[in-house]
Amino acid sequence: MSPEPPISRRTMLAVTSGSLVVGSAGCLETLGFGDPDCDFVDQADTSTAAFAWDDLDDLEGELIVYSGRTSDQIYPIFRCLEEHYPDFTVRVDWGSNEEQLNKLRQEGAGTEADLFYSQDSSALASLAAEGYTQPVSHDVRDIVPADIRDPDGLWTATSGRVRAVQYNTDLVDPAELSDDIFAYAEDDRYAGRIATRPNSGSFLAFIHAMFDLHGRDETEWWVESMVEQQQVELYGGGSNMARAVADGDVEIALGNQYYAARLIENDPTTPIGLEFTRNDAGALFNVAGVAVTDAAGNASLANETVKHLLAAEGQHFFVRVNGEYPVIDGIEYVGDLPNPDALESPRYNLSQLIDFDEVNQILTTYNMRV
Repeated sequence: MSPEPPISRRTMLAVTSGSLVVGSAGCLETLGFGDPDCDFVDQADTSTAAFAWDDLDDLEGELIVYSGRTSDQIYPIFRCLEEHYPDFTVRVDWGSNEEQLNKLRQEGAGTEADLFYSQDSSALASLAAEGYTQPVSHDVRDIVPADIRDPDGLWTATSGRVRAVQYNTDLVDPAELSDDIFAYAEDDRYAGRIATRPNSGSFLAFIHAMFDLHGRDETEWWVESMVEQQQVELYGGGSNMARAVADGDVEIALGNQYYAARLIENDPTTPIGLEFTRNDAGALFNVAGVAVTDAAGNASLANETVKHLLAAEGQHFFVRVNGEYPVIDGIEYVGDLPNPDALESPRYNLSQLIDFDEVNQILTTYNMRV
């Protein structure tokens, strides 16, 4: 699902209803999902988690969120928080990461956003580096592993995902899939059979990590070979690409694991499988996450909301509904994919994902754009 067009804060705040709203084509309307299934609240195992919603302060007041994540990915949990706390209201401005970053930069200290929700860590790292965020509370920092949050607490992960090799199980023998990301750009067996989505923040982070881990020459060679030799098919949406794999329109795709995981969760017979490369950028573990803006009018409410996202119920939502990975110890991963501990992702500091000028230059030079 594509993100809805963003709207101005003045327009959003003029709405008086107590439900999540979104601007569409210049007007306001209630999100068209209806009431989401909030069963995950009761299904979450709270016995081993750091805390559960009942352990936290009630959410009261209005929270303004600028979201770089699409509405289908986080609308349900915000709507269920509203249901759980009748005096809590969330207003969301939807857009791409780039749109929201630019908006926050332009508004500066005048922004009305309390929380920035990013689909990947790079936007969070950039915003923090530019001084537009404030530290999250210490009790949040204490439970989030140091390698998936800002060292000074200026942003934190809320859920994880890993780059993966998606494939159609009716068309591809998993034995022919490589665990080396560079093989997909070199091996003639994959020519004309691969798709990827180059317009997402996760893809840019993947290329950035390849640049840092393997060098510019290897990265440039990989991009050029994928385009010119392998004739990679480019998609504009992760959900559409995963569906194309399942439908047999494309045999192999390089993308985030959770798009396939959602299809499998909804229908275990869906002919889509996942394999993972090992200790290279192709298996990068990245995160979606949040930052409290430096100009937040309600920083305490923003911090308390972050705690709810990291609590047992929030993490259970990301695992079971979104097909993502938990980022908090004590949260059991339930699903058909490898446990996070079984993944062979490279060691990489996500706070490095700041400057994308060279990455964008490489993608533009070799026309890996949609």
